[in-house]
Amino acid sequence: MFDKSTNMRPLDIERSRRSEAKAMVQISIRRAEVRDITAVHVILTSAHVIEGSMRVPHAPLSTTEDRLKEHADRVQLVAETDGEVVGFAEVLTDFANPRGRHAAILNMIATREDMQSQGVCTALLEAIVELCRDHWGLRRLGLIVWSDNTLAIKLYEANGFRHEGVLKDYVRSGAIYKDAHAMARIFPKG
Repeated sequence: MFDKSTNMRPLDIERSRRSEAKAMVQISIRRAEVRDITAVHVILTSAHVIEGSMRVPHAPLSTTEDRLKEHADRVQLVAETDGEVVGFAEVLTDFANPRGRHAAILNMIATREDMQSQGVCTALLEAIVELCRDHWGLRRLGLIVWSDNTLAIKLYEANGFRHEGVLKDYVRSGAIYKDAHAMARIFPKG
């Protein structure tokens, strides 16, 4: 069934990934819901997510509640394993703007710390690419990633994203400033 309010079909994508230990991890991707607030908050307030994003420590639960409220220009997905939310992704769109409706921004992709390198972010990214390319017919999916986040950069490169430039001193982390890479994946026309 097609949801006209979000221009998308229901998303229930099953992904299987092998961890470094070769154990099979079954990952299910779906739209984020109100019931996910606590689990998403745990992810978004984790030290590794704060270090790799614009988030600040000690954010109250209300910030995650506000973030997960339905919004026409924001789509959020979660990754589940064994019924537990272990990953979160957010895509920003501008479908109301005739000059920007062809593009989206991957605003965040994160996983629970104990699920890093288990294929969670890969499954989320694949689902986002599928939404943008196959369901919304977008031309471009852009993102910004800290220059020292080599694992994320490798993930994006492996999934067809190309470097577009460096943003000098883009983010402050403690007493230092870090550069960021602007990256994008351009989808074929038609």
